Amino acid sequence: MSAGQQRRPRLIVSDLDGTFLSPDGTVSDLNAAAVKSAQAAGIPVVFATGRPVRWLDVIADLPGAHPIVIASNGAVLWDQANGETLQRTCLDTDELRRAIEVTRTTVPEAALALESGMDFGHDERYVLLAAVRSADAAALHGVGVADIDELATRGDHVKLLVQHPRMGSERLLELIGPLLGDALQPTHSGFTRPELGEAGLLEISAGGVTKASMLAYCCTQLGIDAADVAGFGDMPNDVDMLSWVGMPHIVANAHPSLRGRYPSVPSNADSGVGRTILGWLR
Repeated sequence: MSAGQQRRPRLIVSDLDGTFLSPDGTVSDLNAAAVKSAQAAGIPVVFATGRPVRWLDVIADLPGAHPIVIASNGAVLWDQANGETLQRTCLDTDELRRAIEVTRTTVPEAALALESGMDFGHDERYVLLAAVRSADAAALHGVGVADIDELATRGDHVKLLVQHPRMGSERLLELIGPLLGDALQPTHSGFTRPELGEAGLLEISAGGVTKASMLAYCCTQLGIDAADVAGFGDMPNDVDMLSWVGMPHIVANAHPSLRGRYPSVPSNADSGVGRTILGWLR
């Protein structure tokens, strides 16, 4: 059965970057219309993203979107309407210190950063996204250089980020992942091509923290079974969520490791999420 022929879901969950958002990081008119139409049909649309809560402005005024957002790869449940954290799972301080030591021993050239959801501290080697490289933009988004070891003692971090200038995300996961143990959850969420000078990025959360774990909690509160949930994603950090929902989908531009595992819809450049939702509603 194709995506367009499926029965209507009772809830829709979608990743943001590379999936719901267009390649330029905006919400297309078609996707916006689809979310509004889903709400009118009584189908909540929830977003589940690797973004921290301070990077959710792009959907702040989206008509029809459910006010609850799963952020930071499932570590944070955020009430967008009231601007408050409903749930947050932080890294254990001892496990975080161990992860930092393991990383430094295994990949000495790696740069490190710590994400709390409200602020982001990084060492001097960490390369920031272009959007926050200016001093004003960095301050606006709570980004700054920090002593990682000292910052790790604070106890309120939801992600450790490991960046490498010449090693892809997949290789970082292969090297570091097996050394972390069950108390930590590593993943990655981007295409990296070291031969083109792209830095690999590994994201490490507390053990068991995924988009799926927080989505399962939300659906329990709403009384909705996994079988009745449709999901959209594009990256390895979406796999747990896509495996949990009853109606999983990937966009055509998804990471190669996801292709062939789930039904595909048009790319984010072609508003594939919105087109599929409107197809169900018709």
